[in-house]
Amino acid sequence: MSRLALLGGQKTISIDYLKAATLPVVSEKGKRVVNELMEKGEISQSPIVARFARRFADYVGTDYGLCTNNGTSALESAVFAVGVAPGDEVIVPSYTFWASVTPIIAQHGVPVFCEVDPDTHCIDPMDIERHVSARTKAIMVVHVWGNPCDMDPIMEIAKRHGLAVIEDCSHAHGASYKGRMVGSIGDVGCFSFQGSKTLPAGEGGILVTNDRTCYERAAALGHYELIPTLPTDSPYHRYMLTGMGQKFRIHPFAVALADAQLDELDARSELRRRNALSFEQGIADIPFVRPQRELDGAHRVFSYHYFRYMPSTGNPTETYAFLKALHAEGVACGYCGYGRLHKAPLFLEGGPYGDCIASDPKVVTPLPRTEMTARTTFLAAPRFETECDELIHQYITAYHKVSEHIEEVLAYMRSNDLSKELARLSGRSIAML
Repeated sequence: MSRLALLGGQKTISIDYLKAATLPVVSEKGKRVVNELMEKGEISQSPIVARFARRFADYVGTDYGLCTNNGTSALESAVFAVGVAPGDEVIVPSYTFWASVTPIIAQHGVPVFCEVDPDTHCIDPMDIERHVSARTKAIMVVHVWGNPCDMDPIMEIAKRHGLAVIEDCSHAHGASYKGRMVGSIGDVGCFSFQGSKTLPAGEGGILVTNDRTCYERAAALGHYELIPTLPTDSPYHRYMLTGMGQKFRIHPFAVALADAQLDELDARSELRRRNALSFEQGIADIPFVRPQRELDGAHRVFSYHYFRYMPSTGNPTETYAFLKALHAEGVACGYCGYGRLHKAPLFLEGGPYGDCIASDPKVVTPLPRTEMTARTTFLAAPRFETECDELIHQYITAYHKVSEHIEEVLAYMRSNDLSKELARLSGRSIAML
């Protein structure tokens, strides 16, 4: 096979990904509905919001839906909804985006970081149990990259200890576990509609639940305009003058965009899945790359396509050197910053939230499997959103080319100091090369 592009050879990929494999972020229907809202003057509140909340809740299979201005505020609403009080502990993986954890401390709870399964990249049910204490109030699971967690044992642990379960479904629109949509299995589910998600609205989110109390508490926290609509026997109805101090209302334009995309979500998800599995099968013979494992009974969605690189040396830059070689061939790939939150100053020192976090020794517990996963995870490919077999074939060819020259990649790593380049990337959640 020809010389590595990293070392001066010709790159493998000649097809422009943006032209060949992407779809418009905003649909024509979304544009039309936004224009209609502007013409009607519905630029702050609109009936479209309640209609979409009902539609999305029905899609997931829950009794209630509550739109929010972003996925982070949906998660903070969920933490409040399940009754996390100051000093209460919430078990959460470190291998996630920071927005899974900051809502806990925003409500003055204590995040207790938990291991993940390196094969699924999801929270390890076996490790949850050892972190349960008398102060534990909830478990925050993250269906990371669109891959459902192993919910049966998680729900059994929660039931046995009287804990609430919050599902962070920010990557997992349309994913399911044993016939149930994620977001409908725990006490509360939260989705993001941020612009890079598979149901994009620019910014936005939604909380879904089957629990009336959770819905009412979440509505009272961030939606003062909804409080008068709560039943008069609700204990939160009396807060309609003031709400509870937050304003998490979604913009109607964002709802219009998300609602239009929901029309095509399942069809697009299945096409992305077929393409992703074709790519995975094409490089399955490469021994040192390992795809994220999908559990039996789970149906993941490929919001992102993360693998693990299995290093052969102890050099912490080996994964990055491998990515540099792929990138030189034209592969759109990236380094993953997940798995480092348990070492972040905000969670060790408390920051603006006082010293209750720093005083809890469990926050600094080493997580060796998480740390290993963090060092080896990489974004293997972008979302292939169209029928683009030739581009996928070129990606497969590029991976095989780098694989066949892996000793040259390792020699390049040994002769070049890549640590500064890697340091610039490691603090970001998704760092494209």
